[in-house]
Amino acid sequence: MRIIISHVNLDFDGLASMVAASKIYPDAIMVFTGKLNKGVKEFYSLYKNVLHIKQASDIDINKVTGVIIVDTNSINRLGKFRDLQIGSVDVNLYDHHLESENTIERGNRIIKPYGSCTAILVEEIIRKQIVITPFEATLFVLGIYTDTNCLTFPNTTPEDAEIVGYLLRKGADLEITTEHIQKSLSDEHHQLFLSLLLNMENIEVNNYKIILSTYKCDTYIGELSYIASKMLEIKDCDAVFLVVEMEKRYYIVGRSLDDNINIPFILEEFKGAGHLRAASAAVKFDGIGDLGKVKETLMRNLHHKIKPQITARDIMNYPVKTITKDVTIEEASKIMLRYGHTGIPVVEDDELIGIISRTDIDKATIHGLIHAPVKGFMKGEVKTVGPETSLNTINDLLVSNNIGRLPVIENNKMIGIVTRTDLLRMLHGKNQPYWYKRNFSVTEEILNCYEKIKNIPPAIYSILEIIGETGDLLNKNVYIVGGFVRDLLLGIDNSDLDFVIEGDGIAFAQELNKKLQGELVLHEKFATASIKLGDGNVLDIVSARREYYHFPAALPQIEKSSLWNDLFRRDFTLNCMAIQINKESFGRLIDYFGGLEDIENKQIRVLYNLSFVEDPTRIFRAVRFSSRLGFKIESETKKFIIEAVKNNLINKVSDDRVREEIAYIITEKHLCRSIVLMRDFDIFTALHCDLNISTEIVEKLDSIQESIDYLSGVNTIEVNKKIIIVLQLLGNFPTDKLPQIIYKFICNKDAIAEIQVALEEKNIIYTLLQQEDLDKFVLYNALQKHRLESLIFFYNDCKNPYIKHYINYYMLHLKDIKVHLSGKDLLALDIIPGPIYGEILQSILECKVKGAIHNKNDEIKHAKVIYENLKERYDV
Repeated sequence: MRIIISHVNLDFDGLASMVAASKIYPDAIMVFTGKLNKGVKEFYSLYKNVLHIKQASDIDINKVTGVIIVDTNSINRLGKFRDLQIGSVDVNLYDHHLESENTIERGNRIIKPYGSCTAILVEEIIRKQIVITPFEATLFVLGIYTDTNCLTFPNTTPEDAEIVGYLLRKGADLEITTEHIQKSLSDEHHQLFLSLLLNMENIEVNNYKIILSTYKCDTYIGELSYIASKMLEIKDCDAVFLVVEMEKRYYIVGRSLDDNINIPFILEEFKGAGHLRAASAAVKFDGIGDLGKVKETLMRNLHHKIKPQITARDIMNYPVKTITKDVTIEEASKIMLRYGHTGIPVVEDDELIGIISRTDIDKATIHGLIHAPVKGFMKGEVKTVGPETSLNTINDLLVSNNIGRLPVIENNKMIGIVTRTDLLRMLHGKNQPYWYKRNFSVTEEILNCYEKIKNIPPAIYSILEIIGETGDLLNKNVYIVGGFVRDLLLGIDNSDLDFVIEGDGIAFAQELNKKLQGELVLHEKFATASIKLGDGNVLDIVSARREYYHFPAALPQIEKSSLWNDLFRRDFTLNCMAIQINKESFGRLIDYFGGLEDIENKQIRVLYNLSFVEDPTRIFRAVRFSSRLGFKIESETKKFIIEAVKNNLINKVSDDRVREEIAYIITEKHLCRSIVLMRDFDIFTALHCDLNISTEIVEKLDSIQESIDYLSGVNTIEVNKKIIIVLQLLGNFPTDKLPQIIYKFICNKDAIAEIQVALEEKNIIYTLLQQEDLDKFVLYNALQKHRLESLIFFYNDCKNPYIKHYINYYMLHLKDIKVHLSGKDLLALDIIPGPIYGEILQSILECKVKGAIHNKNDEIKHAKVIYENLKERYDV
């Protein structure tokens, strides 16, 4: 016999899941495991003639051969059937709750983080194309709606909503659903609700408002979870915990509005189970003791297991840009524009005396008062907060006072400032406290990268640990940032170790190097340092900073700041994530700008609209990362690139910076991807109007490595591939205009000279090498003056088989031919020095190239013969 069971105190999701399971397993018997909650009991009494469900007492456990468990994964919530020998029967389990130490481990388990278990089973019904009736569709909607509060709870998923749509198409009756969702409490429920309200205690734990209420009831009353949810709705709090003694058990229910208040984690000691924000537990008398002890244990868990709420210190910007009271309106306006501020504090002798806003500045400007000091227009009474002020208090102050910023004061000094933007940035996409309820909520998993970091090379892992320990020693937050974080998430090796310190990076590097004993280089002007270790690894250490630009394409001006500002100054979202490496937070990912999501979506996205205006070299980096990672460039980012190129911003960048970015692109594995992107963005024509990269050139670039491999087999000289690529890119460029562009690609004088000569003589060589039966010495003289890179370029660039044949022949048979005799050798043969030496050596070389002589003895004999033939002409 196979049975379908759910948890005790059955709710609508459990009932609907059982019925859905009976559609998938039609031979199985549905069985109640214990009590039904009030709403389910009423529903079942109406439809018991349709719902054929047995009581637990009707089932002989010894005859059970298979069990389908729905809407729970805990062995402790199966009532009588917890004694079922799970190890000896077939198990199929469907659930949407968090797993715990009591989770059933064996059998076929489908556990998905949906808002309801019913959705998981209906998904199976759809997949198996099982027919359902309108009544069943109605019950399934009821199950989904009650567990997701009509699709409004934060744990609701798109799958829940999609399945409701399917069920409506199958005839689900929302009128019936609504009738059973809108519960009317009985007198005893009203009395319990009122008693819990009267016994309510307001507790503050880590800046969260918690309501805790206890009560002793003579008889069992259900719907405690519903009462907890209602209390959470009507009271201004972040979480509610109810403890009610009924029928020799303590029933504990928790509901929260914030993921930092993890209900199953808090109730773990009571063997509770449920969702992140909703869970319950039932404890026998002999398990804990009296009601007071249960309350005491719960209180202890609240204080130990609720994560601290975010405070002003966590979100404030620092250091704070300030002005004095005598600064003019005009100068204050320029400062606000430079830093992107909408308000700025005014100080006197380092003491805060006021704030002036952009609105104040604009009004003064309209009235022609740009030369007046700000003291006449600033607001003198300034609301402030301390560093430990909670997020909800900050919100209350900003809203109630209709202000946009709050200076953070510690020991009478301003250490930071919190703006409305900072608050919204923190709230957007996060789980909201009670004072920031919305019609929808987006849950976001905070990724801890510890498991990924454990897999990096041990030497680098050890470095991270040492740096984290140094941060703890100095009481400084330390983060590894940039490419290392990006590639760690992508599973790519990267030993580029860049660290950001919230504080003095110079002092940090000096302290760190006492442990590492590396080669320390300080750059005090930029508040950065580097440590070169004995194994070759280089650690770059910077103070968290922000940048501003005086004009487009200017080099940035730098000031110390917060981690947020430091990451915001970077190029793309996927490059501006950080991982904290202090011991307590080791592996915690900091992702302010959605970099993780962009990595998952495989896209390159710029941080802000003027990014390419401020630094046009980011255009090249967008191309490079897109090509390297195979990511698309996000549509808005594309638009900004096109606009920046159209406005000729690339040519406002120095040749050195352009050359550096092109050099990076040239060394990338997927060069042609980058070249095509650069061509599509008109970057080449922006560099010079005559630089046109055709599809043919792209194809030739793609074959360079093949040409190198083919020709490098006949030589041992290291090839500079970069020169070949530049030659190919400039292959059709007017040679008389090369000086106008060459320095954007290469700056080595010898390489430039070689490129110039190769491109000027390319057509001459091609014409010469198309002849049939070309004289070997003519071939030798045409090619020997060119470097190997030029020869590979000629071979790769041309399509004519004669030319390719002659270049290959030269490389195989002629390239290394040299004359062994020297002037000293000719003098030893009694040949008088003079112009005759050149003619003799040239004749020897020609004979060697043509295969007439082969060694030094042959050269000596030939020298003597030539000398005899020439000495009369030279009168020697």
